[in-house]
Amino acid sequence: MGASATYYDILRVSRRAAPEGVRAAYRKLAQKYHPDKLPGNADAVRIMAMLNEAYGVLSDAERRAHYDRRIADERMQRTLPGRIAAADVPTAAWPWYLLFATVAFAAAAVGTVVYKAVVPGVAVAVAAPQARTAAPQPPAAVTLPSKPD
Repeated sequence: MGASATYYDILRVSRRAAPEGVRAAYRKLAQKYHPDKLPGNADAVRIMAMLNEAYGVLSDAERRAHYDRRIADERMQRTLPGRIAAADVPTAAWPWYLLFATVAFAAAAVGTVVYKAVVPGVAVAVAAPQARTAAPQPPAAVTLPSKPD
């Protein structure tokens, strides 16, 4: 069975065909393509094998119902890839990189603000010596008065 040819296509019946219609179509095609009627034709053997397989499935009610469900699932799978492509996992990975970059930038900004608020003295003390132009004077020597004896 090919991708486009179903057992219904092989027997040339509709999906709603009654079991009697399937049997009649099979008999008509089997008489036309039977290898005994077409000796030496290699395609006749292949076509007859396809007809037998199609009739074997479509003549049994349970196997036919299972086959119909499988056809419906395959058709659904062929129509879904266009709809699912936007949610495909490999193409949807870029938002995580964007989220990580945003969180990293926010953490750096908050960290800078917290650093400047908590440790202002260190930043000012480091900058202060460069701002002064005159060198600091050493303290004058202080002499303490001595005690009279």
